[in-house]
Amino acid sequence: MKKNFIIDKKETKKIILETLTKFFIFVCLFAIPPLILRLDIIIFNDFVSEMSLTEAFQLLFLTLTYGIFFYIAKKIANLRRASVLIASFFLVLFIRENDALLDTIYHGFWFPVALTVTFIAIIYFAFDYKNGFKQLAIYFKMPQMKLIILSIAFLLVFSRLFGMGSFWKLVMVDNYMYMVKSMIEEGTELLAYLFILYGTFNIYKSLLFLNKESEK
Repeated sequence: MKKNFIIDKKETKKIILETLTKFFIFVCLFAIPPLILRLDIIIFNDFVSEMSLTEAFQLLFLTLTYGIFFYIAKKIANLRRASVLIASFFLVLFIRENDALLDTIYHGFWFPVALTVTFIAIIYFAFDYKNGFKQLAIYFKMPQMKLIILSIAFLLVFSRLFGMGSFWKLVMVDNYMYMVKSMIEEGTELLAYLFILYGTFNIYKSLLFLNKESEK
């Protein structure tokens, strides 16, 4: 037990530097959503429309996220089914965020599109579900995946509950402003998507390194 507390000088320096680096990265990540919201207000005087910077960055973060997982599926056969399933989940979120654009075809068109993607992903996963679940377990074992799961919970639960109009009507009473409520909701969503992307990028780096090592 005591051996766990014995760290040499070199390892001490490495741990401290890595921790400080991660802290700096997190500081930068947390600063990005308020900056984007501020730019929307200053430049466009709007952060709730489909043409806002906030919405554009949400879509960008989601595109990069599902794009990375599809790329992993292409490059690493041993993780293909799980990667496609995860990528499809984020693709469905992307489709949902594009509901206004898809509504130009007909109202609610995003739903059958999202349902189709979900159906295809589940069928593909089910063809070899035993290996698929093993691949998911490999993903879930990775420390980076825990950040993604936490961020998804933050997105689907905290962001939705904290951004509810009924909550902010209780807080602001007669001074209720829809833009304030929307800023809170869109800002928390943006933060969640950013951390999902950050976790995804770290998974990509880790898997790429392991894949190269296995090929040697």
